[in-house]
Amino acid sequence: MKKKRLLAAVVLLIAPAVVFAGGTTASFLKLGSGARAAGLGGAFTAVAGDINAISYNPAGLANLKRSAAGFTRAELVEGVSYNFLGYSRPAAKGNIGLGVNYLGQSSIEGRGANREATGSFQASDTAINLAYARPVTSRSGLGLNFKYITSRIAGESANGWAVDAGWQYKTPVKGLGLGFAVQNLGPKMQFLDEGSALPLTARAGAGYMLLDNVLLSVDVSRQVNEKKTVFSFGSEYAVFDTLFMRAGYLAGAAAGVSGVADAGGFKAGFGFKLRGMALDYAVTPFGDIGKTHRLSLGAAF
Repeated sequence: MKKKRLLAAVVLLIAPAVVFAGGTTASFLKLGSGARAAGLGGAFTAVAGDINAISYNPAGLANLKRSAAGFTRAELVEGVSYNFLGYSRPAAKGNIGLGVNYLGQSSIEGRGANREATGSFQASDTAINLAYARPVTSRSGLGLNFKYITSRIAGESANGWAVDAGWQYKTPVKGLGLGFAVQNLGPKMQFLDEGSALPLTARAGAGYMLLDNVLLSVDVSRQVNEKKTVFSFGSEYAVFDTLFMRAGYLAGAAAGVSGVADAGGFKAGFGFKLRGMALDYAVTPFGDIGKTHRLSLGAAF
């Protein structure tokens, strides 16, 4: 089991940087951020309304009334961790947001052709985000996010950039919102003189607030370069004004190690809110490896 997990960790970190014919790179961009979104199965395109909108739909920043900050931590496998740190504030008739996504492992044991030890090496993936969103009508908002991406492994690196664009709309139907986003639109990343496409994704979603304390959400995502369609379903129940229970399901995503960044299946979580502070937790499947746990902290001030 330990060898299996170590292999999965290596695949998780190396595969995004290595070029495969017809494949994509920087798959860590599919991990999103925020335990609330994870607990909803990733069905967050229409309901994103906090700092984690940077990772799903930048239009979700449009109606923030105050500055906001958030941090997400996920422990994956064999010391591999994933982190997101973000901050937004009102600016120029809208909101500006900054965020950093980081996936890394401090040390991986290297092996030669005959399985002899060759020392250790490091690997990491980073995306630096700069987002801006503003309302365009009383019911809708638009957002853009520019990201600079770096993948590093054993002294080699690949760099690239991408743009996300999103829209959210509060329909005349009470409690019903719609959202649309295009993510990771940009050129191929070059690694060892070869190029590989980014995980270009088009997302559409809806969110409906039922009885003022039950949220239902659904997303459909088309992963363009992988030629794959993924469906996400989420629900959130406000037990009290401060306690929220969540459950979600991701259908159509890969369940094996090669699709570890977006493994499908049931997801669950809960959250607390009090005086502008938020604490959220989610447990999600992680392909053949098992389950992972995600913890988020948020604040509005």
